[in-house]
Amino acid sequence: MIRFATTLLAFATFAFAEDVNLPAPELEVKMESGQIVKLSSLKGSPVFVEFFSTTCPHCQQSAASIEKVLRTYGPKGLKIVAVVTEETQRLGFPEFRQKYGATYPMGVVKREDSHRFFNYSVMKPFYVPSFAFIDKNGIMRARFVGGIQPP
Repeated sequence: MIRFATTLLAFATFAFAEDVNLPAPELEVKMESGQIVKLSSLKGSPVFVEFFSTTCPHCQQSAASIEKVLRTYGPKGLKIVAVVTEETQRLGFPEFRQKYGATYPMGVVKREDSHRFFNYSVMKPFYVPSFAFIDKNGIMRARFVGGIQPP
């Protein structure tokens, strides 16, 4: 887990980062396939959650770094879930995958659920990309706002 954070931070240009160390809130994700996946169902594996937009330049640039993290830590059990907050963005997943080489799972969450997940007021702007790292015990260890530069 420390190596993962070190790798991530090596490529990071976060505008905001903080340690959290609290149980991760539940998050229901409507996956690209239409299947509903609860974040709690991934307990037992560390999870990296990205909130993004298919049209966001920083999100597009981050895709290569997320792929590198997936290739390095996926075989060791890391799960990655990338989510958007608008159902219409789901239509852009195939083009995003093709253009930016993203192979990680993608889905949709409700906008208000993204605010709740980060413990933000719905009056506060929600910036993308935003990330959370959850350990195998379901504890959100850190959250970050800002892009990850390609390796």
